[in-house]
Amino acid sequence: MNVATFIPTPRRAGSRVPDYSGPPNPVRARRILVADDNELIRQLIFSALVGGGFDVDAAADGEQAWEALLHEHYDLLVTDNDMPRLTGTELIERMRKEGMSVPVIVASGTFSGETTHRDPQLQIAAVLAKPFSRLKLLETVRQALPASCGNTTNDVATARVGGTLLPHEASFPCKALPLPTSQAQAAKPIHHRVLIVDDDAMVRDSLAAVLESEGFLVDEAQNGIEAVARAVKHPPDLVLLDLNMPLWDGWTAFRQLDRVTPLLPVIVITASPNQYEKAVQLGVDAFMEKPLNISILVRAIKRFTSEDEKRHAGRITNRAFVTLLLAAPAPDEEPPAPPFPGDER
Repeated sequence: MNVATFIPTPRRAGSRVPDYSGPPNPVRARRILVADDNELIRQLIFSALVGGGFDVDAAADGEQAWEALLHEHYDLLVTDNDMPRLTGTELIERMRKEGMSVPVIVASGTFSGETTHRDPQLQIAAVLAKPFSRLKLLETVRQALPASCGNTTNDVATARVGGTLLPHEASFPCKALPLPTSQAQAAKPIHHRVLIVDDDAMVRDSLAAVLESEGFLVDEAQNGIEAVARAVKHPPDLVLLDLNMPLWDGWTAFRQLDRVTPLLPVIVITASPNQYEKAVQLGVDAFMEKPLNISILVRAIKRFTSEDEKRHAGRITNRAFVTLLLAAPAPDEEPPAPPFPGDER
C-alpha cells in the first residue's frame, strides 16, 4: 500500500485544488519530522536541519510523531528509540503496517544497528549512535533521502481525499539537496564570536548550528585548558561554559578566564544539580541548567553580546549584581526578556 493513501487533507485549509494541466510543476523543500523526548536534543537536531536548508517539524514522543505522520507528508523521519507512549521501534512498526514508506533514521544511544538486520521489515535507512556531530547528521540525512522527491513525469500520483482524487504532494519535484551548512551560511552577516566549551561533541556541534543560524561566529573547546587557550588566542565576545569536563573543569576554567579576560561574559550551562549558588559566589554572568531552553539561551546571548564594555563593567561591579538565572517559563507562558542583574528599575 502506498503512503499516498494516507494523506488525509491538503496542507492548508480552504486551499483550492490547483490546475496541474500545464507547467511548471510546483517546487517544495524536503520535509523532515524529528521525534525525540529530550527537549535539548530535539531542539538541537531541529536547528541543525533547519540550518542545513530543510523544512522541519518536531515531535516530543512517538505518539505525537504518529499523529503528524497521519496528517502531513514527510520525506524523512529522524527518531529516537526510547520515548514515552510510543517508542521509535513501535512507531516504525506501526508505519510499516499501515503501508507508509517514509525513510527512517534512528538517532539513539541505545538502538543497535543489528536490529535493522533482525527486523528487515522495519526498512530503517540508517542508525546514528548518540552522540553524533552536526556534520554527521547532515551527511546521513542527505544519504537517506531519496535521490528524487517523486515522479517528475506527466503521470501524476494521486490520493483519495473525501472522495476526490488529488495529486499527491510526493509527486512534485523537490528542491535540490541543501548546500553544506558552511555554504548555506556564507551570505549571513557575522555578529559576534561565541566560544562553546563542552566535552560532548554533539552538544558543541548542535549549539554551533543554532548560533551560526543566528549569524554568530562560533569557536569550540572540549575542556577547560583548551577553552582558556582559545579565548586568549581568539578573544570571543561570550563563552558558553559546561562544568563537568576533563583536565580543568568549568569552575577552574572560569577562574582562569576571569583572570586573563575579566570583562568577558560567561554563561554556565550544566546538567550538574545545585550549582547556581556557586555561580553567584564567583560572579558568573548567567546560569542555565540542562536540558537547555534554546530560545531563552539565544535571547540572553544576544543581549550579553550587544552590551558595550563600559556598561558590562558597570553591571558586574555593581553591588546589586547577581548571576542571572535563565529558567524555562511555565507551560503556555510567554518567556519575558531576562533583565540584566543590577539594572536600575
